[in-house]
Amino acid sequence: MLNFLYVAVSWVLLRWHDLFTTLGLSQSSGWGWALSIVFLVITARLLLFRLFIKQVHYTRNMQKMQPKIQKLREKYKNDRAELNREMMKLQQEEGFNPLSGCLPMFLQIPVFLGLFHVLRHLSNSVTLCRHHSTNSILSLYTFDKTETCHAAQAQIFKTPLAASFRDSGTLIRNLGGDPGSARWVLVILLIISASATLGTQLLVRANVTTPPEGTAATVQRLMLWLIPVGTLASGLLFNFPLGVLLYWFTSNLWTLGQQAYIIRYHPPADETADKPTGELGKTLAPRPGQRPVKMSKGQAAAQTAVIDDAEKPVKPAQNGAAPRAGQKPNRPSGGKRPPAKRPTQAKKRR
Repeated sequence: MLNFLYVAVSWVLLRWHDLFTTLGLSQSSGWGWALSIVFLVITARLLLFRLFIKQVHYTRNMQKMQPKIQKLREKYKNDRAELNREMMKLQQEEGFNPLSGCLPMFLQIPVFLGLFHVLRHLSNSVTLCRHHSTNSILSLYTFDKTETCHAAQAQIFKTPLAASFRDSGTLIRNLGGDPGSARWVLVILLIISASATLGTQLLVRANVTTPPEGTAATVQRLMLWLIPVGTLASGLLFNFPLGVLLYWFTSNLWTLGQQAYIIRYHPPADETADKPTGELGKTLAPRPGQRPVKMSKGQAAAQTAVIDDAEKPVKPAQNGAAPRAGQKPNRPSGGKRPPAKRPTQAKKRR
């Protein structure tokens, strides 16, 4: 049913392996196959990068909408149908699309599942390769027999790419690896992956435009630690092979770098212009119970001068400008009054 997915993942993996073979690595090199998995992740994440940008905007819009959503929930707490209608109306007014928030994650799942299945296929092919079998199973998913056997027996740091943490020592030895080295490599890889996930969570939390309150803040604090711990535990409890953990490791590091890029080049928009009159002053005012900050005479005078200059009207540069209150009107050049007009002959006769 999902053969098309396995074929697509295998094809991309083999194309990267062909490139590294051309660059000088042998076809059976474990590093060649490991780099192929790493660049498979990079290929997938590059294709999803624009969707990730949309996901960031979705998250920020969601944070901005939280006060409005809370007001709607309080207003229509007894009318579920009306609440749903008002929520949909608010989403349309704000240009809010919930699909953009979860689409990148959903699109990564097929790649993960495809790679997991392909690596399991390679692990099951080790015995056939050692007995030089001609079974057709060695030629599945665009792999030929030679490529399947090379990938099945590939290893880095004495750890086969098809080996898992919960595999028995006998199985790891049959794959050509060392059980002790394999478990250490798998644990270190998982710790780095969990650390990258924690770093990503900290970056997101430090750059939140609207800090959550109440239950949302509690959930965020829990998720800050639950997600990295879940990353570490799932790699130990579930039988993920080293190749899949390499995918996971690269993906988490990419996410960390991607989040740093977003913060550097796509910062949240300045919201001071959207605040109503007086809100900016409230944010600058001291908190209740806080002592006011004392300024020196020079600082106070400078601040007063800046405020006075801002409040003074701009003087027009034209000669015919209206004088200030109590000021004599400006006369033409020379200081002479303009000559009075003499009455016409018609006015004299009258």
